[in-house]
Amino acid sequence: MRYKFFQIGLTVTAALAAMPAGAQTQLAAGAAPPAIPAAPTAPPAATGAGTAAPAGYRLGPDDEIKVSVYGQPDLSLITRIKADGSVRLAMLGAVDARGKTTAELADAIAGAYSRGGYLQNPSVNVEVSQYVSRFVTVLGNVPQAGNYPLDRPYSVAAMLARAGGSTTNGANAVILTPADGSGPVRISLSDLGAGAGRQLAPGDILFVPPAEKVYVYGQVQQPGAFNFAAGQTFRQALALAGGPTLAGSTKRIKVRRGGKEIEGVSLDDTVQPEDVLIIREKLF
Repeated sequence: MRYKFFQIGLTVTAALAAMPAGAQTQLAAGAAPPAIPAAPTAPPAATGAGTAAPAGYRLGPDDEIKVSVYGQPDLSLITRIKADGSVRLAMLGAVDARGKTTAELADAIAGAYSRGGYLQNPSVNVEVSQYVSRFVTVLGNVPQAGNYPLDRPYSVAAMLARAGGSTTNGANAVILTPADGSGPVRISLSDLGAGAGRQLAPGDILFVPPAEKVYVYGQVQQPGAFNFAAGQTFRQALALAGGPTLAGSTKRIKVRRGGKEIEGVSLDDTVQPEDVLIIREKLF
């Protein structure tokens, strides 16, 4: 037993001898020992409700973030960015988060803890648990409707592609409701040079309505409603219906538009949304 105590005493003595002279003096005076450097090993992957934000996403008011300080659970928290763009952290007070990426904010927090003498080489991780300040909403006939963060500049066409594009039941157009209150705008997705190339802003809403139809009836193989496509002709619409029957005449067509019959229309004319094409019987 005396031998074990003797070994422990040697170990403690060696540890004290290895400490810097200033640290030995502080310890002898009853002062708290200096901050212990963070372990050299990498921290484990963060877990919880937070998700890694896209690399270019800039934080803003009302975004909810999760701050994790490795080895310091009392300093870790989930908080919402205030209207002035700041977050309040233990011992640091208000820290500016507006316009920073999660990586930049993590570096700022780590630097503040280090400069204040609270921690040495702290490892800080920041995740976004709720995107609120900078996002675009995509609704309607798309495979993946929802809110999408503006982690980089997006055009109308690019954001719609991110949501999976228009479904087979969706129109070849989108209704943009800008956040600036300027009013809804209908944009053809085939017009990539103008409307579909328009840059989006935070708070904008995209809605893909149901596909517009063209109707083909009369002496056709498969009468019914078919999806309208920009540039479509009546001949193409007739093909969607399986073509005319043996009794049908492609020279005797009738077109109704907006409840009125249109005169002098040929099969090579362009269809408009909600047009009704009627193939009449041959005259024998």
